[in-house]
Amino acid sequence: MASYRVTKVRKEAPALNPSHEHIVGVVTDDGAYHTVQEVVDSIRGGDVWRAFVEGEPEAMIGIEPFCSRPWCMHSPYLSSTPGETLATDLERLPRG
Repeated sequence: MASYRVTKVRKEAPALNPSHEHIVGVVTDDGAYHTVQEVVDSIRGGDVWRAFVEGEPEAMIGIEPFCSRPWCMHSPYLSSTPGETLATDLERLPRG
């Protein structure tokens, strides 16, 4: 089992709704880029992914079946469970 720390996200707007963005990939602390599907497959394979911000508690990254907005069917969707602060909320990480 491997463990990864995500420090940045890459977002894109879907063609049908350019005002709403989704995470399409992440960058880990070693500078490597991974697509959402690669992260999903890795998590399903038993690996651990965490959102990381220096000096903040890490947040576990998990898989949601769809985007959290009720009208959006984007899938798969990554989310995090930040602890005491929102700094490690996956949606709030810097873009990269």
